[in-house]
Amino acid sequence: MTVDAQSGEQGGGTRPGLLLMFDRGQRPDRAAVAAALATIPRAVVSHDPAQTDTAHHVADPQQRATAGEHWLELLADGLTFDLLGLSPGPALAAPEVAYRYNCEIDCLLDSEAIALFPGPHIAQGAHTLPIIRTLLGLGAALTDALEGVQTVCWPVARTAIAPRFFARTVDAWRAGGPFPALGMLGFDFDELGGLHSEGLRFFIGCELAIDPAVCRDRLAATRLAVRIVQELVGYQLPDGPQEFPAEGGEIFTLEPDLPVGLVRVRPA
Repeated sequence: MTVDAQSGEQGGGTRPGLLLMFDRGQRPDRAAVAAALATIPRAVVSHDPAQTDTAHHVADPQQRATAGEHWLELLADGLTFDLLGLSPGPALAAPEVAYRYNCEIDCLLDSEAIALFPGPHIAQGAHTLPIIRTLLGLGAALTDALEGVQTVCWPVARTAIAPRFFARTVDAWRAGGPFPALGMLGFDFDELGGLHSEGLRFFIGCELAIDPAVCRDRLAATRLAVRIVQELVGYQLPDGPQEFPAEGGEIFTLEPDLPVGLVRVRPA
């Protein structure tokens, strides 16, 4: 049996979840999670509905109610997260995937998921970088510590990511490296040849739109998009047109178009 996992909506009405995909019948149970947490610093089980009185616990959202007793509340760096879909309860269904990073989408067809969501206490701030960093960091640690993780999915951007690639890029970001744009965002080219992001709105309130004139070399355009994302995530959007120098010395113009929710990029 599977149940739907709610993905992150850009308006903030639904908690963003990180899904860890397993072969059918291979999801971990609470004992496997406890063993994994023993290897993860600053992460513990803070609430187990199967072992404690829930009468005075925070009101359960719909996701918890659907999971019954087969979920755990985890505490990491002072923040609480719900881990849903544990065996032997119902699994979470594979999400829609449009972009893949170092993995095969076909591997999800016979997969089932567990999911990590910000807890109700912090749900309203789920778009803030401290919560995102902790969510992704805990997800990366669980990816490394749990046996059998086949793929990591981020439904906010409809991405599927190879587990080792996901853990390595997230750990590098948390250590001061670049934001893991290749995984947390999708990039696609439209019928006119322009590049558009998917999922950036969750982090900064806008998507990226690069003019077709900049995208004649699609690989170079994608690299440019990744570099621009590094300058946007975690920082205030410019309030007007702003020059952006590329690695080769070429200058581009970044211009927020807030009414349509885009940061447009064109030749200067």
